[in-house]
Amino acid sequence: MPQDTLLQSFGFVYGRSGTARGTTTSSAVFAFSTGFSKRVVYQEAYDAGNGLRNQNADPAASTAMGTVVYFRPITVDTAVPGNARFRVYRDRGTSGASFVRTITLATVVAGVNCNWIAYGY
Repeated sequence: MPQDTLLQSFGFVYGRSGTARGTTTSSAVFAFSTGFSKRVVYQEAYDAGNGLRNQNADPAASTAMGTVVYFRPITVDTAVPGNARFRVYRDRGTSGASFVRTITLATVVAGVNCNWIAYGY
């Protein structure tokens, strides 16, 4: 998984931040290394994508049809305790005219992109 290290470690000992990109598992789990050697204690992430899904020539024709992902922290993996783990949900617009939205588990979704912050040691 490529990782942007420009945002890594703002100089605080027990905190790290950065960006991660990858693919979710079949159970909608997204995990990535935080750089902590022992354990992640707290983790938070938010969607770094632009949320757009515009395949029309006229952007107004697909208003509110973007796809956004949400990250819910889950328990630390004891096999790799330095990794942050999230359950990922996908909020997708299904109809621009009626503003119908569908929230589902993001199972096996490629290109998930997030900004994150984690505390650990």
